[in-house]
Amino acid sequence: MNMLGLHDSEKLISKEKKFTDYDDDLYKFYHLEESQIRANSKGFKVDFQMRKNVVDWLIQTHYEQKLMPETLYLCVNVLDRVLSKIKFEVTTVDKLKLIGLSSLLLASKYEQRSVVGVYDVEYMADYIYMPEEICQMEKLILQKLGWILTVPTPYVFLVRNIRACLLSDEDKIMENMVFFFSEVSLTNHSIVCDYKPSLIAACSVYCARFVVERYPFWSNDLKICTGYSEENLWSCANVMMKSCIQICGDGHMEVFKKFSSLYQSRVSCIAQEFLKI
Repeated sequence: MNMLGLHDSEKLISKEKKFTDYDDDLYKFYHLEESQIRANSKGFKVDFQMRKNVVDWLIQTHYEQKLMPETLYLCVNVLDRVLSKIKFEVTTVDKLKLIGLSSLLLASKYEQRSVVGVYDVEYMADYIYMPEEICQMEKLILQKLGWILTVPTPYVFLVRNIRACLLSDEDKIMENMVFFFSEVSLTNHSIVCDYKPSLIAACSVYCARFVVERYPFWSNDLKICTGYSEENLWSCANVMMKSCIQICGDGHMEVFKKFSSLYQSRVSCIAQEFLKI
């Protein structure tokens, strides 16, 4: 997957407008692969509210550690696939955080130029887990997933979608709003498990354009780029918007706080004001 640094990754999104010669073939492959490797929330043996809180905490941890965006999306993908495969019930936040941090550790080894180590994860967890526990969980995750980490997450589709929808290199509000909606979706199991990553990425753009009042909300160029008509988006976009309304109304979740910063163009506050919450 992507081995660029964070700065280079952001430049790729905001400045590269033209698709490469092999772009279409690459994304055809991604569309085929995303249907093969999916988490199934029906197999989850965990409370969905607890999962939401832990994913929100992982978003905060990922942000504080200044990790690459690809790492976060792969981390949540790994977490959900494991939760749909394990036989035991996850009844405590500490247990779920251990699975989440071990997923973050694996994702960082796959995506980061500078790998996050076991002792880094131990620090992130305030030393409530021993290094041996983290390593054991890491091995269990790899066994359950059959060592398959090469998966198309919503992020790979977001990169292309954002290039297609930005009006200029400086359109940071639109870009950050898209990422706000996509990270909101990570906290909702019914989005990440019931809809394809490419559809989630397309709906993130659609919802962002709605909030930013970018008309038309869906263009023919975006339809061609994403492979989805506006009608295809409505079901997922409805769930995504409801999640946004809930998170903006609460105002306490870490994903809201993250995107309320000036660095993120305060897009969560813009969404909150637009939705009149």
